[in-house]
Amino acid sequence: MPNLKSFFFLVLLLFGHSLLHAASLEDLTKEQLLDRLDRVIAHKMDYRLRVISHIDSLKRLASSQSPSQRAETYMQIFQAYSSVQSDSAMAFLARTEALPLCHEDAELAARVKIGRAKVLGVMGLYSSALPVIQSIDASRCSDSVRLFYYQVCRTLYGWMSDYGEVYDQKMHYRDLTQMYRDSIIEAQQPGIDRSIVKADRALTLGDIHQAKAICLKNIPNADELQRAYLYVIMSDIAHEEQNADEEIRYLAITAINDLQRGTTEYSALPKLAILLSKTDEGAERAYNYLICAMDDAVYCKARLRTIEATNIFPIIEQGHRGRMHDRLTLTIAIACAILLSLIILTIVLFYAHRRNRQLAEIHKQLDAAIAAQREVNEALTDANAQLVQANQVKATYIARYLERCRSYIDSMEVNRKRLLKMLRSGQQTEVVNLLKSDKTLSEEEQIFYTDFDEAFLTLYPDFVAHFNALLPPEHQVIVKRDELLNTELRIFALIRLGITDSNRIAHFLNYSLPTIYSYRSRLRNKSLYPKEEFESRVMQC
Repeated sequence: MPNLKSFFFLVLLLFGHSLLHAASLEDLTKEQLLDRLDRVIAHKMDYRLRVISHIDSLKRLASSQSPSQRAETYMQIFQAYSSVQSDSAMAFLARTEALPLCHEDAELAARVKIGRAKVLGVMGLYSSALPVIQSIDASRCSDSVRLFYYQVCRTLYGWMSDYGEVYDQKMHYRDLTQMYRDSIIEAQQPGIDRSIVKADRALTLGDIHQAKAICLKNIPNADELQRAYLYVIMSDIAHEEQNADEEIRYLAITAINDLQRGTTEYSALPKLAILLSKTDEGAERAYNYLICAMDDAVYCKARLRTIEATNIFPIIEQGHRGRMHDRLTLTIAIACAILLSLIILTIVLFYAHRRNRQLAEIHKQLDAAIAAQREVNEALTDANAQLVQANQVKATYIARYLERCRSYIDSMEVNRKRLLKMLRSGQQTEVVNLLKSDKTLSEEEQIFYTDFDEAFLTLYPDFVAHFNALLPPEHQVIVKRDELLNTELRIFALIRLGITDSNRIAHFLNYSLPTIYSYRSRLRNKSLYPKEEFESRVMQC
C-alpha cells in the first residue's frame, strides 16, 4: 500500500509539474509564488527521490555495460550527483578514474580532473581545487572538454572572488572570472547557453538593459536548467534596479525551479530569506527558508553554501528577535496607555462633579473675560490683516512657480499631440528626427538656467563680486553680457545654497561628474586662500 501511494503521488507530481509550466510562473503574483514555494519545500524530498531514482537507473545500466561504456555512464552519474550530493559525485569520479580506459583516454582523464575541481569548489575546498584545474592543458582538449574546462574555471574563480577576504586576491580572481567568461562565449555555439553567459557579462559590465533584453528573449524557449540561470540573472537585475518586489519574485521562481529539479546546491533560497527577513510579514518564511537551505547544504556536503547559510542565520534571527521585542514593547505600551487613560478618566470625573458647583461663579468671571477677549480679538484682527498681506506676497511667488510648471505640462501635451498626429499620418521618419533633436530640450534648459540665475541673484545680489574676490585678478570669472551666471558660477552658486555633492551638482546642471570635479578643482587651485578653505569661504559669499 505505501508503494502504491508513492506511485500515485509521483504521477500527480509529474502532472502538477507539467501544469506549472503550462501556466508560467512569471504570471503569478509575489504572494502566489511564495505560497507555491512553500508547497514545493514541503514536498522537496519527493523531487529529490525522483533524481535519486534516475541515478539508480544509471547505476543499474552501468553494471551491465562494458568498461568503455561504463565510463560514460559513470560521468553521467557524476553530473547528476554534482548538484545533489558532492561526496557521491566525487566517488563516481574516482570509479571512472579507476577504469583502465581512463589511463588510455586523455580526454576522459581531463574530464575527470575538471569534474573533481568542480566538486571541490562546491565543497568550498578552493586550495585543493586550484592545483587540479591548473594541471590541465586545455589546449590539448577537444572543443567540448575545453568548454567544460572554461565553465568550471569561471565558476571556481567567481566563487573565490565573491568569498575571498584579501582585496588584491579578490580583484585578481574577478579578472580571471571575466577572462574565462569571455572564453566561454568564444568557445560556445550560438544558442541559449551562450546567451546566458552574454547576459551575465552584460550585467557584470553594468549594461542592465542589454542583460534584461537577453534574458526576456530566451526565457520562453529555455529548459529547466537554463531557466534557473536566467531567473538568477533577472533577480540580480531587479536588485540593481532597486525593485525589491521583482527581486523577490525572480528569486522565488528560481528557488522553485531549483527544488523541483532536486538540486541541493543553490543560492536563490538563502538570498530570498535575507530579503524576506527585512519585512514584518516575511520573517517566519525567511526562517523556514534558511532552515531548508542549511539542510540541503549539509546533505550536499556543500561547505560553501553551509557557511553562507550559517552567516545569514544570525542576521535573520536577530531581525526576528528584534521584531518580537518591538511587538512586546508595543503591547506593553498600549496596555499602560489604556490603564493610564482609565485612571485619568476617573480623576477627571471626580473633579468634574466637584467643579459643577462652582460653575455659577465661573460664569460671572467669564463675562469679564469675554469683554477682555473682545479687545484681544480686535488686536488679532489687525494682525491677521497683516498676515493676509504677507500671504498674498507668498501666493504671488507660488503662482509664478505653478505657472512655470503649467507651461511645462502644456508644452509636453502639445508635443504629445503633435507626435501622435504625425504617427497617425505615417510620418514615422519625421517623428524619429524630431525625437533625435535636442533643440527644444536645450531651449527649456536655457530658460531653466535663466530662472535659476535670476532667483539666486535676487537672494545673493553681490555673489559674483564676492566670489571673484576669492581669486586673483587674472583668474576671476567674467560673465558674458547676455548672461547672469555661467557654468562655473552656477556650480559654486549651488555650493552656496548647500548642495556640495558633486553627483547632485552634475545631475542638476546636466554635466558629467568628471567635468564638475574639473571645475571645482581648477578654481580651488587658483584661489587666493588655501584649497581646503576655498569652498567654506564660498559659503560666505
